[in-house]
Amino acid sequence: MQNSPIRKELMASWGNDSSMGIFSGNLSFPYEEGFRRSRYCLHVKGYEVNTARVSDAIHYGCIPVLISDYYDLPFANVLDWNKFSVIISPGDIAFLKNKLLSISRKAYLNMYQNLCIVRRHFRWHTTPKSYDAFYMTAYQLWLRRGLPRLPY
Repeated sequence: MQNSPIRKELMASWGNDSSMGIFSGNLSFPYEEGFRRSRYCLHVKGYEVNTARVSDAIHYGCIPVLISDYYDLPFANVLDWNKFSVIISPGDIAFLKNKLLSISRKAYLNMYQNLCIVRRHFRWHTTPKSYDAFYMTAYQLWLRRGLPRLPY
């Protein structure tokens, strides 16, 4: 929370709403359990880029809710993130609960099924397997091979 005005606004708006389950500080339960018991998992862009929480959410079957005006999502040129995540502008934090509650059960189940399909692209294996995180990352690097390098 200390590194982001968006996180402060999120806590001010929803920190006291027990149905939202938004916490600051240490949790009273294991990190993984938070993902397992949640339908939606918030990913709030701070000052640092960190996709570990998004990957963790996907691994544990929790629909990522990305709160950011712009975020360079992993494998975005291959995966349609709108089919397995919810993307919300920071200006819409006041409407976050309504937005999530307005997602029908059918739409949620469709997102969840899509999440289960794309999950394999985020898995890392000691010996790489087709379409896993190793191959997806290698493909992303291959796509960028022709981009001009920025002078330092």
